[in-house]
Amino acid sequence: MRKIPDKKVIEEINELFVKARKESATRPLAARRYIVLARKIAKRNNFSLKNYRRLFCHKCNSYFVPGRNCKIRISKGKKSIKCLECGNYMRIKIF
Repeated sequence: MRKIPDKKVIEEINELFVKARKESATRPLAARRYIVLARKIAKRNNFSLKNYRRLFCHKCNSYFVPGRNCKIRISKGKKSIKCLECGNYMRIKIF
C-alpha cells in the first residue's frame, strides 16, 4: 500500500524540479543532478513522479527543453519525444 507523502517531500521535489528548469539553459549537468536527487527522494519516500515524468529523460536524467535537447513529434495518435542527449524515445498516447 502506498503511503501518503509528507508535505515536506512534495515541496522538496517541486523545488528540485524548479531549480532544474532554471539551470537547464546554463548548467545542464546541475539540472541533471537535481533530477537525480528528486528521483532518489521520491523512491525513498514511495512517491510517484506522475506529474513530472514527461519533463525529463528516464535514461540520462536530462531536463527536456523542446528544440534544445529534445524533439517532439506527433503522429498516428502518439506523441514521440526523442532525447537528443542519449537518443532515448518516449512515446505517449494522445486521446
